[in-house]
Amino acid sequence: MKTKSMLGRGIFAAVCLAALFFLTSCSSSGVDSAAANQVLTNSNSYQQNALYVLEDGKLTVNKTLSFLVDPNQEPADLVEEQETQLAQINETLQAEFPKSKALTAADIGPMHTFEVTNAQVIIDQEKKEVRMTGDDFEKVFKMADNNDKRLIDDEQNEYEFSYEEN
Repeated sequence: MKTKSMLGRGIFAAVCLAALFFLTSCSSSGVDSAAANQVLTNSNSYQQNALYVLEDGKLTVNKTLSFLVDPNQEPADLVEEQETQLAQINETLQAEFPKSKALTAADIGPMHTFEVTNAQVIIDQEKKEVRMTGDDFEKVFKMADNNDKRLIDDEQNEYEFSYEEN
């Protein structure tokens, strides 16, 4: 009876060690730090510049937004058009950062900084995408031409991407 008990404990210990080794090896393939810097802007995007930086589990996002201006537009229509665009900008911003406050027309132009806690970057070579996640945040970038150093967001803006794995 004592032999069966010892054997059972030995098997249990071996299984626990194997599980611990597996979990440790899985977590060691994560990303310690990363940066995605916008290098090309889609002409139909309100976003003129963006920088996503992951360090120590915190994602800092800097964005510069602007109105799309039609040089042939009548000045009388400009205010109404800006109000429409502002609503679209806020809708997009709220989708990405649910806790952000709504912007006013005066807020368009200067850079805005957003911080995301409990952040991580997941590089999926199989799906050819990079996923940034955190508290109330998720952003997915597709790899441009199967290159994990160039990313494209859902607005077709292109980014230069660098990262360090642990």
